[in-house]
Amino acid sequence: MKRIIIALVILSAACINLTAVFNDYEPSPRARALSGAFYSTSDDAFAVFYNPAGLIRSGKNIAMSYTHRYGSDFSILSSVAVSWDLPKKFGTVGLGLMAHDVDYLDVNLMSEKTYALSHAIILMKDIHSEIAFGYSLNLYHLSISGFGEQPSFGLNLGAIVVLHQRTRIGFAVNNINNPKLGEDNRHDLPQKMSIGIAYEPYQNITTIFELRKSVDDDTEIHTGAEVTVFDILALRFGVRNNPASYSAGAGFQIYDIIVDYGFNTHSTLSGTHHIGLGYKF
Repeated sequence: MKRIIIALVILSAACINLTAVFNDYEPSPRARALSGAFYSTSDDAFAVFYNPAGLIRSGKNIAMSYTHRYGSDFSILSSVAVSWDLPKKFGTVGLGLMAHDVDYLDVNLMSEKTYALSHAIILMKDIHSEIAFGYSLNLYHLSISGFGEQPSFGLNLGAIVVLHQRTRIGFAVNNINNPKLGEDNRHDLPQKMSIGIAYEPYQNITTIFELRKSVDDDTEIHTGAEVTVFDILALRFGVRNNPASYSAGAGFQIYDIIVDYGFNTHSTLSGTHHIGLGYKF
């Protein structure tokens, strides 16, 4: 009975406040281990959900992930993303699917699906610097049991500037077109702007500092560090505020197979364990 009540409360909250859907779900275990500080370091297929400009460094890559958010059995987040180099100077394209489902006793109470089509190109490049630009076209599909379903469309823009190969400045805007959901389209989907810098003080060590601002929320601070211990092992750590959270994780690459793990705490809820699997062609 207690679990039924919890599921109904979650479902009711989603129906009443649609601004809570399609939020920052952190589909990448690597990004989760860095406390979300990933907008200036996006360089794999998951860039389609963060900073699409990062696709320019992802190459041919497929990545998948799975987690139960905050350790709950009924809140499931899964995602898959693919990136592929285009011929000559046409850049890199990416495709992504992220699904957040609220299930109980094999019944899907609510489903949020994001379908992303992304493209990144290099605007300028020389021996010391590089400017990349990217965009993502998102199809949002919300389905709530007993309340029907509704789609919406969003546009994300991003850029990454590389300075002297050791410094990367990232900038991204999500849902710049202000997409809406709900009856009479009265509920805005979350809009946010992210800016950050990643710096490599030493070889195989990357430090990251990022700021994120949503329209209706206070500014968030995200910091992280990634240390490549061996060619096959990378360790990651992070801290963020609003809400306060600590994170850690690791990445393993054997030949072209990548296994990522990320864990983050929460100020009031249980921690989240996140696992991912990828392959570089």
